[in-house]
Amino acid sequence: MKIADIASATGVHPSTVSRVLRADPRGRISDSVAKRVREAAKTMGYRRDVAAASLRTGSTQSIGVIVHDIEDPVYPPILRGIEKRLLERGFMTVVGNTGYDIQAEAEMFEQMATRMVDGVILGTTRLRDRVVELALELGVPLVSVLRNTERLECSAVVNDCAAGMRELVDVVVAHGHRDIAVIAAPQDLSTARDRLRGLQEGLAAHGLDLPPDRLVVVDRMDLASGRAAASALFDRQRRPPQVIMAVNDLVAIGAIQACRERGLSVPGDISITGYNDIPLVDMIDPPLTTMAMNLSEIGRRSADRLLEQLSFPEAKPQLTRVMPKLQLRASLAKVGG
Repeated sequence: MKIADIASATGVHPSTVSRVLRADPRGRISDSVAKRVREAAKTMGYRRDVAAASLRTGSTQSIGVIVHDIEDPVYPPILRGIEKRLLERGFMTVVGNTGYDIQAEAEMFEQMATRMVDGVILGTTRLRDRVVELALELGVPLVSVLRNTERLECSAVVNDCAAGMRELVDVVVAHGHRDIAVIAAPQDLSTARDRLRGLQEGLAAHGLDLPPDRLVVVDRMDLASGRAAASALFDRQRRPPQVIMAVNDLVAIGAIQACRERGLSVPGDISITGYNDIPLVDMIDPPLTTMAMNLSEIGRRSADRLLEQLSFPEAKPQLTRVMPKLQLRASLAKVGG
């Protein structure tokens, strides 16, 4: 089966068939024509010779995705969004897992570049990031997902963490809480920095501040870190805070575990909030108040940004923010309620 056969069957020029089947965005091809060509190719049993095509075009039709921890519930919805959009355009996705190892991130990127992926979507980005520097040095198209660099050297698609945390503070204060403790994350990550900044801005808007003894910064955003951080907060003062606002849901669940270890009821004695709205946090006891990120949409948009960069490599980096949505649940109680 050849491209010419599909062109004859659909009544379009072979070059049009070629552009549709290799997901080339240049030129204007209507959705109806593209759909007709793809359906004909599927019906007629066309299979693209990727090896031969890569020799002609220098493209492997593959995109690398690098993440901290594939078991982190944040990543699967993002990956589904990325894979769905890329597959629509004829690209395969290659995922690498670094385990929070900075050296592994750089090595994994170099391995992907050596294997000639067409571009990389980076989910491990720090404010100052060696992988981003390598991408610029090697000329590898790169888009950051969830986080951005300090000077925006590459396009990024992120959750609007500062706005989300300000909204969450508004709700916490509206419930009567004034003694607020915070579990934050390393400030070399834009998400962690923006969430802490948004939280502090939200407190200031209500005439409140964040005392140093009510702030703990964790190295990793997981259950164990949340449990240890909450325990550290309890050890600092005899009186527990009215509420703990955690940097993400896993940390928040760890804080709930620490409360139970100390005989504290959530939300009877202390309220807990998270961020991300990972799967099943609405089913734990108590269901967790959090901010829901549209992770699939963030993944889709990051794929779109990379595809645009492949077509227009000289375009300036763009920062795209996706708004979160409040999920008010039982882990946040009204004071005296």
